[in-house]
Amino acid sequence: MSLSRRCLLVLFAMATFIFAPAACQRGQIGETGEGPTVEELVSYYSPRSIKVLPFTKPRSFDDDAIPDGIGVSLRPLDQAGDPVKAYGTFLFELYAYQNAIGGHRGELLQTWSQPIVSVDGQKQFWERVTSTYEFQLSWEGKPIPPQAKYILVASLQAPGSDRLFDEYEFEFRVTREEIMNSLTEQTQAGAAP
Repeated sequence: MSLSRRCLLVLFAMATFIFAPAACQRGQIGETGEGPTVEELVSYYSPRSIKVLPFTKPRSFDDDAIPDGIGVSLRPLDQAGDPVKAYGTFLFELYAYQNAIGGHRGELLQTWSQPIVSVDGQKQFWERVTSTYEFQLSWEGKPIPPQAKYILVASLQAPGSDRLFDEYEFEFRVTREEIMNSLTEQTQAGAAP
């Protein structure tokens, strides 16, 4: 082996012994207190905003043409704008849309509250594929008129943090034919032997 190759091998070996310990420690939190605190980690990965998604609309929960309530798709976002799970209470308020008012919130029509404070609650409402919460808000015997515009206000109150809000406007339009066809199908299904 030539002298220049030996020198290169010796230099390579020395560099490996010098820089290897530093490379192994990269990414580790040392005992010096460097890195985020537990409070900072909780803050980084906690919801900072919520967004009601455009998939939110009146829906039938029993597969007929007559909506039984509002299907809500909601996504909590962390400070980087990425989807995260949330613990706390979601509150939904449905308002009639009113043109003459600055905020367009007319009469309060219905409210719903949904706490999610356990793993079971997460499993019930969290949709993994879309990274959203999916809620079925039933009319509960008070259907809203189908030929109007509405505002849905969603909020999240998590323990120890500020309340987060989002607002979503939508129109509810169902034709007379859709309602009549659905009622006819229900009547025929009920009369079948």
